[in-house]
Amino acid sequence: MSYAFEALPRGFSDLVGEEAAQGVWAESMFRSVTRSFGFAPVTVAPVGYAETFEQFGSAATGRIFAFEDLSGRRLALTADSLVAVLRALAGSGRLTGGASALGAACVPIARYRRKRHRGWSQAVAVICNEADELAADLTLLRLWAELFEVLGPAAGGRLEYCDYGVLDAIAADEGLSPAAARNALHHRRRGPAPEAGEPRAAEQVLSSGEPRDDEQVLPPGGPREAEPAPPSPAGFLRRLDRLSELCRGLPPREAPDRVAAAEPVTGERMAHLRTVLAIAHELGVRVEFALDWEHAPEYQAGLCFLARTGDGRTLGDGGGYHHMVRTLDIGLSSCWSTSASVNLLAELGPVPDAECVHLMRMPSADLRTFMAVARRLRGAGYDVLEHWQPRRLGRQLRRVPARPSQWFALVGEKEAASGRLTLQNAAATGVTRDLDLNPV
Repeated sequence: MSYAFEALPRGFSDLVGEEAAQGVWAESMFRSVTRSFGFAPVTVAPVGYAETFEQFGSAATGRIFAFEDLSGRRLALTADSLVAVLRALAGSGRLTGGASALGAACVPIARYRRKRHRGWSQAVAVICNEADELAADLTLLRLWAELFEVLGPAAGGRLEYCDYGVLDAIAADEGLSPAAARNALHHRRRGPAPEAGEPRAAEQVLSSGEPRDDEQVLPPGGPREAEPAPPSPAGFLRRLDRLSELCRGLPPREAPDRVAAAEPVTGERMAHLRTVLAIAHELGVRVEFALDWEHAPEYQAGLCFLARTGDGRTLGDGGGYHHMVRTLDIGLSSCWSTSASVNLLAELGPVPDAECVHLMRMPSADLRTFMAVARRLRGAGYDVLEHWQPRRLGRQLRRVPARPSQWFALVGEKEAASGRLTLQNAAATGVTRDLDLNPV
């Protein structure tokens, strides 16, 4: 099967011109903000070992573009931004000895999924091995406060918090491990699960040599004391449901006290939340708080959030990923991360429209003079699009975009002799600028 030269697989796209410029601006803005908070810049390889992404157990599992190279190694296109940055930090030795490390990157992602986009760019910031949970949560909060400020009030940015520490506190009170608690939520979301200790349907099928239920078979040495059944998740789920209902529609400032009163085991978590919400208020960040476990992922921990736009679109997310990263054996005791869609940042952001001069070389202009004029304009802060042999000048000028940021100028003998250049605005007739071409 043959394809047109410019064709791409479904879900992928090339960007040119203004669309590409918006993405470049968004990535540059994110890198600038994260660098101001001490995050080390990170660039990642577009390809890694498939096992690297599969063992992480994230949303990328089962959606990886994997293939074998000529040496028979199983490789994959980068499918998860957090995994890619952790791999880079570990490879650089920054995680040696459990040292604290911060890194940020804009990662091109390729992932098979039944959605419009299968390739996109993800901006991600990662905090590794931070001993102070409050410090990590407040860093992510202030990071988003800066991003919202750059995007401006029109974006309507807000953070929707949910505390998975509450889930873990209630699970511990019920005798459940964090993994068992998340497993219970997972099964409820995917369908009814058997009670703890109850065999699954496949396990209830008896082989030909097994006794029937009505046969009494004693173990060697006589009857033994039955082992205690593992804790049931039923009580745990009921308590979560009560808290979820309690917080529905509750103003964020009232939530910590109400939750702590209903479930005293969450008192420490609510004190932590109270501090974060107070700082968010002081920073002017709009926040919401809920304990809605309907779509709770199994891999998040601690205080997590979704970053949304004013019209409800998900701009990014963040929180703790401790349960997931501890299985990697790369020297991680804790990990916080936040990510954002570069595409949506670019769409929302006030991308500056750089001033551009369309410079026309007249036949009488010396080529060195023409290049010197272009260099002078760039030195003055303009982008310069050079037209070395403009034909049908009137038609060429009509192709200049009629925007206030666009200018055009002619370079001929007159400009070379006078040492001055007149810029004419493409959007407003009669609006000009005079530029001295002589070196300062």
